[in-house]
Amino acid sequence: MPNAPDNHEAHDYAERIRERLPRRLQELREAAGFTKYGLSRESGVSREYIGKIERGKANPTLPVTAQISHGLGMTLEQFTHELEDEDDAE
Repeated sequence: MPNAPDNHEAHDYAERIRERLPRRLQELREAAGFTKYGLSRESGVSREYIGKIERGKANPTLPVTAQISHGLGMTLEQFTHELEDEDDAE
């Protein structure tokens, strides 16, 4: 299956999410009072992988994101809520 052009709107949308995810994870983790190790214990996702996500070096799958959100004591929807801005909804 050929890849869509990089200037495709869906690609741009995904890139904005990818750019926002590391900061969102770190903010939520710290607000919950977790170290990377603590979140790892609660979520079942390795501390190393959590660190990679926070540094923007890894892009978690939806199931891994669900594990992390569960470990933070929230739904996937709550976790991803602020990844979009008002312009993304249009």
